[in-house]
Amino acid sequence: MLWAMTLVDHAAAPARLDTVLLMLLLHDIVEIDAGDNPIHGDFDVAAVEAQEQAAATRLFGMLPDFQETEFRAIWETFEAAATPDANFAKAVVRAQPLICNLQSGGGSWQDYNVTRTQIDTRVGVKAKRGAPAPWTALAPQIDAWFGANT
Repeated sequence: MLWAMTLVDHAAAPARLDTVLLMLLLHDIVEIDAGDNPIHGDFDVAAVEAQEQAAATRLFGMLPDFQETEFRAIWETFEAAATPDANFAKAVVRAQPLICNLQSGGGSWQDYNVTRTQIDTRVGVKAKRGAPAPWTALAPQIDAWFGANT
């Protein structure tokens, strides 16, 4: 959420920070309940989606009907990347681990034998869609890391 607050001025389209923050919070709550899977890990995408749907149903089902409906819709909008707010939120979710990996000498990139192409397809597409300026700023650093470590 702090990354979103810091980067909101760099959203590809005007983003409503309050909505973005709620999206990020709901996304994290569902992932915590369902179990988080590293983006570069080996997992069954359909199984993860089913686990997250079940977690969302369980968690949001504990709320009063009006909140259940509202929060579920916000979470689904984020998951579908269906609005500028959701695209920016997805960009934040994708960009933050890039910075962590760069600052930790490669981190999970080394653990999972990640390639530069995988960064582009798994992270870059969503990062560029929602916040192109941070992606543009990070790309040379990513290139430098992969140039020195592959």
